[in-house]
Amino acid sequence: MGSKTKPDVLIIGAGPTGLMLALELSLQNIPFRIIDSSPSRSPYSRAFAIHARSLELLSRHEGILPSLIKRGTFNLSVNLFSNKKPVFTLNLQDTPFKDTMFPGPLFVSQAITEEVMDGALAGYGNAVEWGAEALEVEQDDEGAYVALRRADGSEELVQAKYVVGCDGAHSIVRKSAGLSFEGAVYPQDFILADVQLEWEHKANLHIFIGHYGLLAALPLKNGIFRLVCSRPFETDKETEPTLDDFRAAIKQHVPGKVAISNPIWMTSFRLHHRIASNYRSGRLFLAGDAAHIHSPVGGQGMNTGIQDSVNLGWKLARVLRGKSPDSLLDSYHLERHKVGLAILHGTDRVFEMMATTNPIFLFLRNWLVPWVVPFIMGDAGRRASRMRFVSQLGVRYRNSPVVGNSGSWNGKLRGGNRAADGKLVGSGGETTLIGLLKGPGYHLLLFSGVEDATVSLQVLCEAEKTLIESRHGVTVHKILTAEEKSKEGLVDAEGRLHDWYGFEGPGFVLVRPDGYIGSIGYLEDQDSPVPLA
Repeated sequence: MGSKTKPDVLIIGAGPTGLMLALELSLQNIPFRIIDSSPSRSPYSRAFAIHARSLELLSRHEGILPSLIKRGTFNLSVNLFSNKKPVFTLNLQDTPFKDTMFPGPLFVSQAITEEVMDGALAGYGNAVEWGAEALEVEQDDEGAYVALRRADGSEELVQAKYVVGCDGAHSIVRKSAGLSFEGAVYPQDFILADVQLEWEHKANLHIFIGHYGLLAALPLKNGIFRLVCSRPFETDKETEPTLDDFRAAIKQHVPGKVAISNPIWMTSFRLHHRIASNYRSGRLFLAGDAAHIHSPVGGQGMNTGIQDSVNLGWKLARVLRGKSPDSLLDSYHLERHKVGLAILHGTDRVFEMMATTNPIFLFLRNWLVPWVVPFIMGDAGRRASRMRFVSQLGVRYRNSPVVGNSGSWNGKLRGGNRAADGKLVGSGGETTLIGLLKGPGYHLLLFSGVEDATVSLQVLCEAEKTLIESRHGVTVHKILTAEEKSKEGLVDAEGRLHDWYGFEGPGFVLVRPDGYIGSIGYLEDQDSPVPLA
């Protein structure tokens, strides 16, 4: 073996999940290395949608969001067809969310997302080590050990305090930890191509279902579309797809004349739905596709991996600094495994309905879809409920052992909920709550209350002294309702944040470093410091 190095954390895998963890550890100033067995970035993209919650979390790192927004688009609708007839058009920006600045997903290729995240990582002075393959992973009481081999044949033994496998469905970290990957493969065969399309349909996301399965078309750029479809029954499943296979699929699913040409990339694949039995084994952790894989319905995969990393990053940092016990790391599995299961089950149900090849289910689906989809998605309330799931704004950790509520608190937002966003006005102008929740530490929000229940700034300052033992690692924000006090705090001018958080009287919210509520309650119910995790 060659040299032996000892970073605090070794990240294996440099896709969006691994990159997000690297960014979070950079923010926390934790020594780490991030490696990938590939020689360089792939030009091909799997994921295209960054949902609202992921956009909020990416905004924690300087420059990422403006760059992605500049190179992507929010302006895509979803058009659903059944048996070549239009069924429903969903405007993805038409969601009645009042607690986020991002009502819909941003469509941008994974290749661009990774490029932008690489740039942000470089801004912290860190970079991916390409062409470094993990051959073996072991652990003991002293650390975790990874044998690496580089493209030139040289080898290295890395000792780290923790190893995080962001290395996909065939994760060596998961296999080395002896964790099962429970689930199955879907029976359908699929083919994919990036091709030039000339047709009558606008550049939106189109989904066609019918007697032959499904076909989805997503616009990329310059007339290029990503096609994903059930493999036509008459084609040879043992060979790579051809342009004629896609012509056959288009003829089966798409109305009108369609010209297809200039294939950039074509491949075939099968889909799995699986989840790891545990996201932690001692010093080894799993995140992203190494922990869970599911159908591409709703574009959940990359977004779930990004949020795995944000959940894990701050916990690793607190334990490594000795600020929290090792048991805090157990909450990673407790919080994120439930989310992974919910997404796996939710996407599985929709995918089985959309891609079924069972003749009976096909008949029922094709008969029901033109009625059921407009009924569900045509109603603003029902649409919001489903889009909150897809956007991952609804993810919460209420039963986690490291969140809680104070005293008699029974508001609509509780410990474990995402911290809702909203506009604020301060002496420096307008900002947002999510914009305040940056940095590596906790944030304490002190709400003055509304109308007759309002308290003075002096009372909030006294409450601050009671609620936190030390200002170190906790940033305090005073949120007021009286505009004349804007120089001394932040004004919730429209009262929406007080309403969202449920504060008629003065209250507090302790927000964790990952943007979720650690504790919440009325000031009068809390007469001792709020515990940090």
